[in-house]
Amino acid sequence: MVKIDRAVGRLADRARTGFPPERLAPDVQQGIVLLEDAFPEAAADSGGCLTIDHRAPLSLPALNREATTRALLAELRLVYGIGARYTAKLREEGYTSLAELRDHPRWGDASNALLARWGTPPDPGAVYRSLERWLPSADSLYLQSLGLVPTEGLLFFDLETLGLGGSPIFLASVGRFADGAFSIRQYLAPSLSEEVALLERLNSDLRGASVLLSYNGKSFDWTILRERFAYYGLRLPDAPIHVDLLHHARRAFGAVAPDCHLATIERRVLGIERSDDLPSAEVPIHYAAFLESGNAAHLVPIVRHNRQDLLSLVVLLDRLLRMADDA
Repeated sequence: MVKIDRAVGRLADRARTGFPPERLAPDVQQGIVLLEDAFPEAAADSGGCLTIDHRAPLSLPALNREATTRALLAELRLVYGIGARYTAKLREEGYTSLAELRDHPRWGDASNALLARWGTPPDPGAVYRSLERWLPSADSLYLQSLGLVPTEGLLFFDLETLGLGGSPIFLASVGRFADGAFSIRQYLAPSLSEEVALLERLNSDLRGASVLLSYNGKSFDWTILRERFAYYGLRLPDAPIHVDLLHHARRAFGAVAPDCHLATIERRVLGIERSDDLPSAEVPIHYAAFLESGNAAHLVPIVRHNRQDLLSLVVLLDRLLRMADDA
């Protein structure tokens, strides 16, 4: 913790000396704000973690289980040994689905074994493991396979950390569809000692999800979660179904947004313009400034930035799903 404390001090120094008043978020320019005034709607649990709820009128296109099943059965590459070349050959011979392949003299046994593992109707976890084994992470079938789970089972998540080695998590957000809207719940640690309470609350959400959705979450967020859960002796859900939308955005929009940063995708593809947004690189600096000063105004733009990340993920997934349907 000494290393973390020193790093927090350095980040706070940067906040004091690195931002002229005109570059500070409007919330901070207003002066000292107490935590309860910054987030009057927040509720604190026994561990000191704050919960902030928000609802937005967002939805996704209807995901059809039958259409999803047809798309999965049409992907012959999911059978061991069949690649693009054999797929083309088999289609020429009239084999257009895994079901039709069950009687094939060479591929019948493997096709039967695969369909047996999936079950009827196909089990989402078993299907996901097949996709992970044989298809690249940007394949549109990952998106189409979301039709195997109810929309309410999708859980979007995003983290804010100090950006250090070991990276303590001070803000975690989850979003799900419920009662005709998209509901976001953010867990905020007013100090690093509340991180464990934050993780415990987040763990409950993760365990109740059918599918996790993130942006660069497989490389960053999930890795950080494993490290922080291990640090506190907590256990994450095993082998979750996790669809990282960064891979799909890169495939679909890499030509117009080469860096594939979420902010770039927002501007160039989704038509989302953030006003007075806090750049991601400055998030840990403002949190450290809050820890040093107690001024909760530093937290307001962080919470707003983090919330918009989740809202943008829903809009992005909506666009990607419609593109997959049109393909």
